[in-house]
Amino acid sequence: MFTARSVAEIGPVAWDALSGERPFQSYRWAAYGERVMAGCPPFYITALVDEKPAARGTFYLVRQEPLPLPRLVRAPAAGLLRRWPLLICRTPLANLSGLLLPGGPERERTRGLVAASALEEARRRNASFLLFDFLEAGDARAPGWPDGFSSLAVSDPGMWMRAEWDSFEAYLAAGDKKSRQHYKRSLREADRLGIRVERRRSVSDIEAVLPLIRNVEKKFGAASNPWARGMMEHMDMVESTFLEARIGSRLVGCGLLVYDNGAQMAAALGLAEGVPYVYFALVYESLREAFEKKVRLLRWGSGAYEVKQRLGFNREQNNSIALAGIRPLSRFIARLASQTAKG
Repeated sequence: MFTARSVAEIGPVAWDALSGERPFQSYRWAAYGERVMAGCPPFYITALVDEKPAARGTFYLVRQEPLPLPRLVRAPAAGLLRRWPLLICRTPLANLSGLLLPGGPERERTRGLVAASALEEARRRNASFLLFDFLEAGDARAPGWPDGFSSLAVSDPGMWMRAEWDSFEAYLAAGDKKSRQHYKRSLREADRLGIRVERRRSVSDIEAVLPLIRNVEKKFGAASNPWARGMMEHMDMVESTFLEARIGSRLVGCGLLVYDNGAQMAAALGLAEGVPYVYFALVYESLREAFEKKVRLLRWGSGAYEVKQRLGFNREQNNSIALAGIRPLSRFIARLASQTAKG
């Protein structure tokens, strides 16, 4: 086993050799995550097989992370986090698991090695819980987890789509007549209202953007994203585009598009209240840029499921977690969460 306290300690060659071409797992993305989440100490556990790196866990110690738990236990868990932080295994900023495992017979063993080492680290750092989230159900329930872990499914999976077309026009042509009519009507109405979407390399006024992002979070009852500001401030560390929708000089919508290893992720969606068709203007511009960049995969997060399904997106299957309480009260809450989720 090998534990590093920064991605720089591992280095780009060794990091990318294990990550391969997995989206949002590159050295560049990991460095971006460390910068954006600068107040959250990271560490990385690498499991060796035959003295070669075979598995890795990416961990952050955080205090402002809303736990994806059943409503009944959410409040007491939040109270614990105010005193004892959460140790979380996750790819930073991307809503993906931070656990990279090999296939075959070593998968179970390396999962157990990384999890056991993380438990020791959690106790050393006085954490409240150790959380592995964005797991597929098979991994969350698989044998090999150390004693004390509970697995449960959580709501609100993200949405993804493979970019199987050569261009935006080919994508539209492959859809049904209703979808093409919706695209034409949306652009026509956006034009009538004077909505213009522009691509930017940076955010000129973050203070004007943040209220629009909070509007969307409030509308859908989502927890406030504590990393939105940092993602925009440091977007130049990764391939990225900031979309601005304006009517004249008035900012009425925005969105951050970030890219890694041939994938696009949409984040920081913001909308002004009471202005129709801004969302679809941003959606279609995001799709157009994805095809221009020849990405292989689009990841657009949770929410607006009907709209995204109509666009060709599918629900991700990584909405399971493995949770271990580190302290007596947190162990009780973890067991209660598992029992509540099972009904």
